[in-house]
Amino acid sequence: MFRNAKRFIHETVGKIKKNRVTMNDYEYLIKQLNLIVGFLDVSDENVYSQIKLHDRFSLGITIEQLYNNSYDNYSNHITTSALLLGFAHFEDFLTKCIIKLLIVNPYANELKVPLKTIIEKGDSLINSLAEDQSKRLTFKDKINLIDKHIKGFDTNLINDVKFVNDIRNCLMHNNGLADSRLTPTYKDGQKIILTSGDVNGYGLKARQFAYELWNKIEIA
Repeated sequence: MFRNAKRFIHETVGKIKKNRVTMNDYEYLIKQLNLIVGFLDVSDENVYSQIKLHDRFSLGITIEQLYNNSYDNYSNHITTSALLLGFAHFEDFLTKCIIKLLIVNPYANELKVPLKTIIEKGDSLINSLAEDQSKRLTFKDKINLIDKHIKGFDTNLINDVKFVNDIRNCLMHNNGLADSRLTPTYKDGQKIILTSGDVNGYGLKARQFAYELWNKIEIA
């Protein structure tokens, strides 16, 4: 029995490794976003009720105490964390797509480099500059470059994606408080509260944009 179990584990690990090798950038993104949907389930109040008295790492403070005896604090911590993680994967996907775009269309790359770099890189110059530029761009610059050189994106979809980036920035750099970029959805200085439905909705926007971008990149 143990021999069969060991063989099963070995075969399963082998399949996972094989899938990892053959998975393209779009498929990897979707897999990560799917996992985040599962993560959002942990924000459910039933889960909180079951673990709120836990002190797993012996900190001397329970889950309930960590979140000031508030399920809403617990839930929002998970939903905002899920958005940050999902957005990180989404932006990484955009970076990889821009590398592809700039390799196929090097004249779209406005990065200026010294002659020394041109000589040193030689035949690998285009690929190297594409990677350097894609990593230097801010998120909004990435979206603007994509919109400039790849036609056919819906303006509302682009604005929605930029809005989620503004939420991300406020969560990361403004102590979780909204600023004027998020009005009228949030008031300036208001704490950002996200439900699991909100995050899933933003994830659907990311999926739609990624799907359209990937197909346009692959056809180009």
